[in-house]
Amino acid sequence: MEGRNLISRAGPVLAFALLGACAGHGSAPAGAPAPEAPAAGTAPGPVASVDPAALADSIRRATMLRGPRNLTFGWELDEAGAKFRGRGVARVSPPNRIRLDLFGPRGETYLAAALVDETPRVPAALEGKIPMPSPALLWGALGVVRPPAAARLVSATAGALRYEAGAEGTIEYRLDSGALRSVRRLVRGGLKESIDITRGAGGAVQRAEYRDWSAYRTLTLTTESSTDVEPFPEDTWTPPGTGR
Repeated sequence: MEGRNLISRAGPVLAFALLGACAGHGSAPAGAPAPEAPAAGTAPGPVASVDPAALADSIRRATMLRGPRNLTFGWELDEAGAKFRGRGVARVSPPNRIRLDLFGPRGETYLAAALVDETPRVPAALEGKIPMPSPALLWGALGVVRPPAAARLVSATAGALRYEAGAEGTIEYRLDSGALRSVRRLVRGGLKESIDITRGAGGAVQRAEYRDWSAYRTLTLTTESSTDVEPFPEDTWTPPGTGR
């Protein structure tokens, strides 16, 4: 009963947790550096032009995970003052697949779901009942820059990427020394959703905080373990009840 109540009250956030809100592991990715300023006392020379599309592509490739990974994490949900917590397991197969299993405080299964390309796979009984966050934010929680396939690049610097994504709104990525620090999704100029990343020693993603600003929901996920593994079986991406 507790699990069903939690899903009904916090469906969007739980769906987010189930489809990729977990911290990655590894050193901070090396993005394309910003052009260096001339040394003091020297005349400025010609500034090489930077191709925004090439810069954005280099950042995307640098942040992508290198191979299959298994992660465990703890999650804490604050929904307008009501608080819940539990643990989760994520299986990730870059560049396009995530499987999450979410458990309650006593080990009870709340839900299992997957994201394949940009299509969520959730149990048929819950289809249409759980609004899904943008896959861009799901990947962002892993420290990965992966904008929607149809998104149009608007601007690119070493510190920020901005995309227009149609009905998804505007997707903004903010980076520090090539490492993803946050993702923002804006709709009609207002902040709808965000991810903020905290990194530990060596640049590993240690914590990811998701916020649904209009719903007053905050979901915090903290890495417990992250292990490189062999490729997952194909049926991993068809969770029970999805029928796909």
